[in-house]
Amino acid sequence: MSLTKPGLALASLALTLGVLEGAARLLLPADVQGKEAGTIALYTEHDPRLGWRKRPGAHATFKRREYSVEVAINGHGLRDKERDYQAPPSTFRVLALGDSFIEAYSVPLPASVTQVLEASLDRPGCRTEVLNGGTAAYSTDQEYLFYREEGTRYAPDVVVLFFYFNDVLFNALADHFGTPKPLLVARDGGLVIANDPVPPPPRPRVPLPPAAEAAAPERPRSVLFDWVRQRLRRGAPGAYAALARTGLWPVPRVESPHDQLKVYRTRPIGDIEAAWEATATILTVLEREAKSDGANLLVAYVPSRMEVSDRDWDLTQRRYGMEAGKWDRGRVVQRLAEIGRTAGFPVLDLTGPLRAAQGTWAGPYYVDDGHWNALGHRVAAQEVERDLRQRGWLPACATR
Repeated sequence: MSLTKPGLALASLALTLGVLEGAARLLLPADVQGKEAGTIALYTEHDPRLGWRKRPGAHATFKRREYSVEVAINGHGLRDKERDYQAPPSTFRVLALGDSFIEAYSVPLPASVTQVLEASLDRPGCRTEVLNGGTAAYSTDQEYLFYREEGTRYAPDVVVLFFYFNDVLFNALADHFGTPKPLLVARDGGLVIANDPVPPPPRPRVPLPPAAEAAAPERPRSVLFDWVRQRLRRGAPGAYAALARTGLWPVPRVESPHDQLKVYRTRPIGDIEAAWEATATILTVLEREAKSDGANLLVAYVPSRMEVSDRDWDLTQRRYGMEAGKWDRGRVVQRLAEIGRTAGFPVLDLTGPLRAAQGTWAGPYYVDDGHWNALGHRVAAQEVERDLRQRGWLPACATR
């Protein structure tokens, strides 16, 4: 019995979808936990002044939908090559401070911003080292303390502090999602830790039974369907919402913006203004101390993906019901630049170059993970090098 044309079409469609579903199950990674999801705890330890720090000699593997990266910590607690505190003779040193963007667990070490910058600057007869002082989940206060406690031992010629929007709020808090962190207060023209020593974190969770711990996450009934849904949610929020109204998937709920996002509000908010004051004080003291140590300070602004991608900004506005005129995605870097002008340090805004690298289907950030991919790190390294050259902060041999 022969099939009718509609039957053939349906059979062909079913066969095609079956092949695509099979390919999706074979090629697309299993759904794994996002963000840090506990991996950081595998290579960090409590520190009574910094809150936490990376454990010398530790190793861990970050496994995400979009990458699997080995993280190795050197003998001094940096995600970096082995470095001596004393620089080799005639070696120019740059120290990078920052959070997970600079620790760069989302890319192999050679692809990280510090290593890309070092590879571009270092050459025979003009030795340059770019040290990775980044630690995941640090805010500006911890980065300052790391510089004061550890970074100065490397005697850097330039300090580059990479600033992310959520630094603002956490600079005024003694807690990072349940983990105690230092709270800095101004005293006698400097900064002291109000909660010194920083208490250890609460007891870790009780380990799950081995069978449950090792069990792989349940995959969706259709990997292809889930992949398409997630890509529409990120890349075409309008189409995602329209299809949701047909019952294809749940209609997205409007959520309340979390406190970190309030730094983008155009109307001043009391606790956010207090956090900005704390941030300004920390950066001003860091500038003064770096200069006293013989180092130049550059603050590089790391934009969130929504500040670079118009689609992500649209998605964020829809998700949190942000009213037009009440939110400004350029507000954080503007405030940061104002602090820089007052305190006397330059601010390098990476938003424009990263936006220029944003393509239709790919860009400098991962889709599911909000961190830079290798392209993002490369763009950041190129812009930092360009800025340092323009300021004349590199050794003479590096400008030839």
